[in-house]
Amino acid sequence: MIQSFARNWESNQRVNSSLLDEKKRLPAPSRHNWRPTFEDGIPVAKDGCGVVGIIRKHGSPKIGNLTAVDGIACIKYRGSDLGAGYASLSCDQGDEKSPIRVKAFVNNVSAAALIEKELTVEVGDVKDARLAKPVDKNNRMAIWQGLVHTRRKDEYATMERAVDRINYSLIGPDEINGRIFSYGRYVNVYKEVGYPLEVARLCGLDVESESADLWIAHTRQPTNSPGQLPIWSHPFASSECAIVHNGDISSFGANTELLNSWGIRSHVGTDSEVVARLFDHLVRVEGLSIKDAATVLTNPYERTLSKDTLSLLYRYRGARLDGPFAIVAGYCYRDDVYLVALTDRSKFRPLLIGEDENCYYVASEENQIRNLSKDAKVWTPEPGSFFVASLKRGLIQSGTAKDHGLQDKILKRLPPSKLKIDSTMPTIDAAGRSSQEINSAISRAFTSGASGIEISNAKGERFIGIGISTKREKGFRDFKIRITGFPGNCLANLNDGAIFEVIGNAADDVADTMHDGRVIVHGSARDVVGQALQGGDIFVRGCVGNRAAIQMREYRNSRPFVIIGETADDYLGEYMAGGIVCVLNLSDSANPVGNYVGTGMVGGAIYIRGRLSDTQVGLLPQRIDVLEYLRTAHIDGLLSKDAFDKIEANHFPSESYLKATLPSPLFARVRALFFSSKYTKTLEIERRRLSHEDLQSSRPKKRR
Repeated sequence: MIQSFARNWESNQRVNSSLLDEKKRLPAPSRHNWRPTFEDGIPVAKDGCGVVGIIRKHGSPKIGNLTAVDGIACIKYRGSDLGAGYASLSCDQGDEKSPIRVKAFVNNVSAAALIEKELTVEVGDVKDARLAKPVDKNNRMAIWQGLVHTRRKDEYATMERAVDRINYSLIGPDEINGRIFSYGRYVNVYKEVGYPLEVARLCGLDVESESADLWIAHTRQPTNSPGQLPIWSHPFASSECAIVHNGDISSFGANTELLNSWGIRSHVGTDSEVVARLFDHLVRVEGLSIKDAATVLTNPYERTLSKDTLSLLYRYRGARLDGPFAIVAGYCYRDDVYLVALTDRSKFRPLLIGEDENCYYVASEENQIRNLSKDAKVWTPEPGSFFVASLKRGLIQSGTAKDHGLQDKILKRLPPSKLKIDSTMPTIDAAGRSSQEINSAISRAFTSGASGIEISNAKGERFIGIGISTKREKGFRDFKIRITGFPGNCLANLNDGAIFEVIGNAADDVADTMHDGRVIVHGSARDVVGQALQGGDIFVRGCVGNRAAIQMREYRNSRPFVIIGETADDYLGEYMAGGIVCVLNLSDSANPVGNYVGTGMVGGAIYIRGRLSDTQVGLLPQRIDVLEYLRTAHIDGLLSKDAFDKIEANHFPSESYLKATLPSPLFARVRALFFSSKYTKTLEIERRRLSHEDLQSSRPKKRR
């Protein structure tokens, strides 16, 4: 128990030295065979980028391009009209004697001619060079592509150097005249300016046209680079590697300097591009395994690591990523195809993993996976982790140290979904309805005096029940909102009295700033459950993700409760100032919670069934910093060699361990330097069976 009371059209036309006659844009092809599971005209609210990745399992059929479009277009609201794109990878698409496909954006025929000439001089013969899409009246950049037959053994290194020089020469003083954005035998990138479905139409992907072993896709919301040119759209590719990214890479400067030192100097100025180049170089040139390269990029320096891992991180410190990110990569390497997903150490960007009998999936939201595979097993990767699966080897790294099948087991034990609360309760089918329509139906039901409303077939609809209040001047009445399926982000935000019941999983940000009422989730919930919760109760039968119950507080007799049936990830109860959190760990997981439990906590109580170490509590100092200070104390004669060696051999020198080991005067100095601050208070940590008083205080109040 932890307790504190203080706290991104095709027209064949060969590029010649003569000018290319520009053609009028052809009308969009017929979409009679296009059966989307979403509507083109859904309302769009500015949000963050969205990503998706799909890889087939060995023996399963290849994945068609419409699957990739379905997986990204259903979250149109996460991006903007400033970029989207797709990349396919297939390891049987060629062999080492096959030509390398090169694709580029160009502003004019001169740029296309320059690319063809330079590739011919530096790499090999260029065949079938053409403008796959001409420049149009809307000033969209043309797409040039060609097949390069290389003459060198070190073909990828030669190609990389040539591409870098060509791209650099295409940057003019006032505009970018062109950009090679993809080259490889096994990778094919399609990207443009527009929403995912618009880009699919522009690239001919709105009809079944290509199948592959792996697809990744992206919808873009630019944050630190412009979006008016397709060169800034995702995916970004480097040889046989392609990535899509949601977030901001704050280590961009250091990462770019490392690439410059490797001779890679032409960049478009967006942080996402450097990730593809780093990943490719680490594996293809430096010889790291896929897992080791993922470890370097993820940069888990705050974890307890082996000496070999620490050495690896230090050696490639310029490649380590920092900042909020969710990255999905596809890589064709050594006759296999890999799907890789990376999360930052604090998991500030959403990411989910899915699996069915044919494929593995990675997505920003669960409804993307459910859109492609209704009954897929879905789980949440831990902060600072990575997921790896390959065509031939299957699942290599799940992304979590916990049982990644636990959430699926819980989902299979859901109560009956057609159990009526009472016969007078109205129903609404969420399929094809906007959040506004759903909330209007909720409001009508409440105003009419109904005891509640049933919402079926939820699949990612956001803001359900936001701001509802069941209080009246003369009192309060129960009103139940029963949801079957998988509602989207921000369920029950600002709830003031209603009862929400979810027969399925809930997405991020459940019950943000809830004042009163109750939320019951029979499956699992994702990140940031109960943020700033200040009244009412949250019950989650399964697992919760990162940062549950953060900034939770209580006022007078209003004490909120968060009861978690299984496990929680990092930062549980961060900056908590009141209320009760219970992690029941009903499946007896060896890892009931993640790290940094109660960081900045100044009030309330957290009860955890199971074992956790002191190193999981709070935000601890770096081990190396503490040890270096104690090494100096030993040199100064304040600590014996035996005592120092014992501490150095310890898993982590926690505050309680050091208190029992160090001389009192030395411990007081160590505590003041590393474990205390005027902004925090010491957490009281106890390991014991709960008393009758504990049980009474951790029991939610009865409903009125």
